[in-house]
Amino acid sequence: MNKNFVKAMFCVTFFSVATRALGFLLKIYLSRTLGSVLLGSYQVAMSIFAVLMTFVSSGIPVVLSRNVSYYAGQKNKKAIGSVVSSGLILTGVICLVVSIIFLLFPGILRLIFTSNASVQMIYILLPALLFSSIYEVLRGALWGEKKFFAISITEFIEQVARIIIIFILFHMSYLNISPTNKTALSLSAACVISSIIVIFIYKRTGGGLSNPKQEFKKLLKTSSPITAVRTVSSVVSSIIAVIIPIRLQAFGYTATEALSEFGIIMGMTFPIIMIPTTLISALAVTMIPSISEQSNDIDKVSPKDINVLRSKINFSINTTIIFSSIFLSSFFALGTPICLFLYKNAKAGLYLSIASFVMLPLGISQITSSILNSIGLEMKSLKNYVISSAFLIFCILFMPKYLGTYALILGYFLMSTISSIMNILMLRKRKLVNLDFLKTLILMVFISIFSALLGFSITNLLPYNSFFSLLVSLLFTFGSTILLILCFDAGNMKIIAFRRHKARA
Repeated sequence: MNKNFVKAMFCVTFFSVATRALGFLLKIYLSRTLGSVLLGSYQVAMSIFAVLMTFVSSGIPVVLSRNVSYYAGQKNKKAIGSVVSSGLILTGVICLVVSIIFLLFPGILRLIFTSNASVQMIYILLPALLFSSIYEVLRGALWGEKKFFAISITEFIEQVARIIIIFILFHMSYLNISPTNKTALSLSAACVISSIIVIFIYKRTGGGLSNPKQEFKKLLKTSSPITAVRTVSSVVSSIIAVIIPIRLQAFGYTATEALSEFGIIMGMTFPIIMIPTTLISALAVTMIPSISEQSNDIDKVSPKDINVLRSKINFSINTTIIFSSIFLSSFFALGTPICLFLYKNAKAGLYLSIASFVMLPLGISQITSSILNSIGLEMKSLKNYVISSAFLIFCILFMPKYLGTYALILGYFLMSTISSIMNILMLRKRKLVNLDFLKTLILMVFISIFSALLGFSITNLLPYNSFFSLLVSLLFTFGSTILLILCFDAGNMKIIAFRRHKARA
């Protein structure tokens, strides 16, 4: 990987980690302020909003960034402006239609939600839908032109703004607004701020608009499969939010207990499980434009470019495995102490230890899906996701009888594993990946097991349930994992500088 790529990746990673860290702290604050039951209600409402957000703008920014990257390589500013204009029109129209439907037919939301509070939250979040669509389109344009610092700083500012707003709202006790509505209002306000900032940055960095006629139909056609994939994903999440509490009640849980269990696993455990996705997203953000630059249709790429793409894709998959494994060992060994410290909830820790095994297939699925979307294989990605999602739906429908809430963890593991395998086979068929990553995967599993055992041992030797014990155990677990990665040069990344110097000597 060249020097500019490494710099870009470190920039994106730094701001992504900082942004997600602030978001994670916000989730901890909300979990403690709202409690598991209100948190469960909030998660249900947000899952529906995620479907709307995905439907409005998810596929368009991805394809837009790919096309902008391709045109930037050709120095075609007019085509870039046409793509951006098309994206703004498409997302704006879709957002307007969705908003009008909900405003004119409020009964639609009442069919989905049993709680009037959830309906109110969706109405409060409608402005976020509009401003986020503008933000996502312009962010996609900046992404395609490799203006990574502009993207990263905007996301960071949005997160800071939301934290400040929510802190102010929660401490204005005289406001007659429910805690969940205050949380929704903070998101809408933060989205307005971030969209204003990204408009300013886009104009200051030379971005412009032009006649959308040239790119409108093409953007709509190519973005539809990605929108479908992500909409299906959001719909699946919404189905989970509705079905899991119902299925738990069918097997002995009360309504409050079922909602509480869902709030714990989705509002406490899974935000921690998703931490490695921050690093993987940073990798994808910097890698995808460089892949898209060479072609936006893999079937038209020359053999020489195929070799370059194969090198980049193998690097991405190996790096993803390493990122995920570094966290796997710590979360598996120290799930309960981590969640006791963060949430004062031991059950979330038990879920975390077991769900840590989801991170490896989840990471591989995430990066390979991004790669498929970047090389013009959106329909293949959609097909793979739909097939793998069937395993998740099966688990949440039929396995709660035997596994309770753990059925959700099993479902995510099966879905991610099947999706990863199908994506890899798709790339393998086009000679874009070799199977050397399996060596990295096997090696990292053994390293994670060793480091987890070390973490268990250190925890048992130190005072239980203390911050000092947790900190020391984390340092040893993380440290041993990273040290073993360096020693074995996992993934053949050649990151041990002295080894290279010694070889030259």
